Amino acid sequence: MAEQRRRTTGSRPVARRRAPVRRRRDHTRWLVPLLAVTVGAVVLAPQLTPVVVDLTATDSRVVQVPAAVPAPAPVEAPVLAEAQGVGTLADVAATRAEAASRAGVATDGGLVVPQPPRPGRISIMPNASIGRAPVYKLQPDGCGGAGTTPRRIVPGVVPGPGSATLDWMSDDRPEVVGYRVQAVSQRMVGGQQPPPVVQAVAQVEGCQPMTVTVDGLTPGEPYVFWFEEQVTSASTGVTRLVQVGTTGAVVIG
Repeated sequence: MAEQRRRTTGSRPVARRRAPVRRRRDHTRWLVPLLAVTVGAVVLAPQLTPVVVDLTATDSRVVQVPAAVPAPAPVEAPVLAEAQGVGTLADVAATRAEAASRAGVATDGGLVVPQPPRPGRISIMPNASIGRAPVYKLQPDGCGGAGTTPRRIVPGVVPGPGSATLDWMSDDRPEVVGYRVQAVSQRMVGGQQPPPVVQAVAQVEGCQPMTVTVDGLTPGEPYVFWFEEQVTSASTGVTRLVQVGTTGAVVIG
């Protein structure tokens, strides 16, 4: 016992060994190679697949497919004339014959892109008017042009010694209450121009010929006469002067 104790006392303590840690198995390691293979297939697939050349509307060319790729089933082009019910029997027959020839080419081992049928004849309407142009008739006016829109009344002028006589047909509208004539001299002077000679005339009933004589004019000078109507508004009751005519220059005798 004493010898056993000595050995125990003099010997080093024995350390307890730890059990090795087990690593967990990674179940996602196979995803990385799979994704790499998938990306490579997506990138290389378009380069290995034969490219189909676009066909024009007038010439349908055939692209040969390699023997390893099976030829697709024949596809018949849709007949637009039959679907819409438009076109003649000749157009429909031509469309069917063209579709049959393309289907035969596809059956022999070629690939054809179906083209939509196009009309054989296109008629363009000329730029011509359709129908008849309307015929307009002027409404008869018994007051010598007073019924036009806008109003246009040009009075006649007869010059006299130091005066002028104007004549016109009255405007029989109920809102016209009178007329005003202004004689404006056409001879320019230095400074302020002289005021025009004004003559007012009352309205008459109905459509009648009217005359007025403007006195106080300078003999030998040219004058232009402004003709105005006094019109009362039916909505506001305000009377205003509307110029409806102007004469040419007249030289006073």
